[in-house]
Amino acid sequence: MFNAIRYELTRLVTVRSTWVLLAAGLVLQGLIAYLSASRDYATPAEQFAASVHGLPLILAALFGTAVAVNAFGHEYRYGTITTTMLTLRRPGRVMAAKALTVGALMAVYGLGLVGVTVLVQGVISRLPGEPSHLAYAFVGVPVYVLLAGLVGLGVAALTRNATVSMVAAIGFPTVVETGAVLAGANAKLMPFLSAGQSVQPGSGNPVLLMLPLLALAVGLLSAGVVLLARRDV
Repeated sequence: MFNAIRYELTRLVTVRSTWVLLAAGLVLQGLIAYLSASRDYATPAEQFAASVHGLPLILAALFGTAVAVNAFGHEYRYGTITTTMLTLRRPGRVMAAKALTVGALMAVYGLGLVGVTVLVQGVISRLPGEPSHLAYAFVGVPVYVLLAGLVGLGVAALTRNATVSMVAAIGFPTVVETGAVLAGANAKLMPFLSAGQSVQPGSGNPVLLMLPLLALAVGLLSAGVVLLARRDV
């Protein structure tokens, strides 16, 4: 398993788009934090929440999800999936290696997003006086980005198409879930909306709020392993 992780990690870090996407996401997050911190009429807690909650969180996470999607998307686009399967041999090992490496990178990226937000707001304005705001963000954002990335990885494994996977990654947390809530569905049952609420205090039990997105990620990855084993790569 160690060799499988090393193989996947080498592939991940040597692709230029990985670093371009993550850098772009951090720059965007810095811009969002600057605009939020510049609102003099808002309290520091409101400024911080506006930077790491809702649409800003979804947008920043999409850059990480794109990296996760490319973990399979690039393999199918350039035909390297055959080499990967011949090298690692077991579909479960292939998926596990990709999930572990992508998950670790997404967690670090999530920490970077919060770090950029704290830095920018500390320079432009003031940080929230309540430590809980920072604590929830430093835990909730990395977990949200990690799970969103694994969902993207699972969708890419099922569709074998990076473009279709990114359309799904963009449309589900925005159009589909928003439409479902407007139609009367419980927001806490919507995977992305529920998990997004866990990044700030007062929204409920953060573990329970993360469960729908965790279940979606596990389901998609499991289905991806089954299809990877059955079809001709």
